[in-house]
Amino acid sequence: MKKPVLTLFMLFITAVVSAIAVVEVRHQARSLFGSLETLYDERDELNTAWRQLQLEQGALAMQSRVERIARNDIDMRTIDSENTTLIRLDRRRVRQ
Repeated sequence: MKKPVLTLFMLFITAVVSAIAVVEVRHQARSLFGSLETLYDERDELNTAWRQLQLEQGALAMQSRVERIARNDIDMRTIDSENTTLIRLDRRRVRQ
């Protein structure tokens, strides 16, 4: 008579421990899913920032902008014959 009661008690304890384990695993799964969603959001924000930086880089590197800055800010000019000096190298001296 004592053995069925003990077996029933052990089954009860096993069921309670199993139920607690299921609750704990569900909690961990929900926490991990929340973290995953947060990481997806962060990834999307970084991708958006990356695309904006690529657009900004494209705008800053436009030939017309670079040319305008070169002319206005650092006073560069196109090459013409009046302000060009041609230097000829003596090939015999270069080979020695």
